[in-house]
Amino acid sequence: MEAEYFLQENKPKNNCRLSFCTVLTILAWCAAVSAVFSMYVVSPGTPRLRGVRVVQRNSLRLPLQTATFHSTTTTSKMTPLGASRAKFTVCAKMDKEAIQKHADEVLESDKILIAPAIQTANLAMLGPEIDAAMKGGADVVHCDIMDGHFTEKLTFGPMFVKGLRKYGITAPIDVHLMADGIVDHLVKEFADAGANYITFHPEGTKHIDRSLSMIKDHGLKCGIVINPGTPLSYLDSVMDKVDMILLMSVNPGFKNQKFQDITYKKAREIKKMINATGRKIRLEVDGRVGEKNIEKLTEAGIDMFVVGGSIFNADDYGVAISNLRKLAESAVSKSDPYFSYY
Repeated sequence: MEAEYFLQENKPKNNCRLSFCTVLTILAWCAAVSAVFSMYVVSPGTPRLRGVRVVQRNSLRLPLQTATFHSTTTTSKMTPLGASRAKFTVCAKMDKEAIQKHADEVLESDKILIAPAIQTANLAMLGPEIDAAMKGGADVVHCDIMDGHFTEKLTFGPMFVKGLRKYGITAPIDVHLMADGIVDHLVKEFADAGANYITFHPEGTKHIDRSLSMIKDHGLKCGIVINPGTPLSYLDSVMDKVDMILLMSVNPGFKNQKFQDITYKKAREIKKMINATGRKIRLEVDGRVGEKNIEKLTEAGIDMFVVGGSIFNADDYGVAISNLRKLAESAVSKSDPYFSYY
């Protein structure tokens, strides 16, 4: 009996105070989280961005860019978390055929083309960064795809391109494959993901003609990439098939390289080969392109420029792209005073 009484008297009791404190702690955390999230939620009464569409995902406004809010009562400036440096408007969705048709028209035009290289953009804000560049006057989105074998680096896969299309980017997407032995496999993957132009290195495939044909079979524009040390003889038997030729002015896969001056000579030689075919073939250049050399590259025959840091490291993408275009067009007008861009 004494043992039973002892156990009853010393039976653990529910600690109500501890449970109550735990509940208060949970409620406090919930309130704090709610307060943080409420800073980025667009409520029905929040004034809209003038000329800018605010994208929402799960009721949270994405931190897109420095923006000025306009309402009938107040005007205030807000810099959301992770703001980029230019306004953007999400592109209207288009079907795949319409996007490809537009991409074909862009490539076949007489316009100087500026193609921002996305690996130099803020990858955490890739959609808004690309859209800002396109709104700033860029023509094509350039994606450098490195497989970790052909080059030491490993970069993007097809899901990046697919994600850009899903986000709403409708600009032409130019995919540069730096791959060894898997070119044909990647062609299908990137075609399905939404690429419009695909170029590859002849050293990376066993059958150049077959790889070009595979790209065309998917309804895309195709091309060959020429490294600084790649002989131009690779082009001899495929000039009737390629829609574009990408000339590298640096070796692929390495940062902080110097622009190789041999690029000018090779560009002039390739341009002669293009003129001999009588076909419309774009001559593209990639590697350390900027305001210092774009005029001379244009004079050598280049009409499509892959540009990275000169755009995405600039304070204003639109100004940077406009300056590059003006320099390129001035180089053309000097050699042909009757030439004009539309």
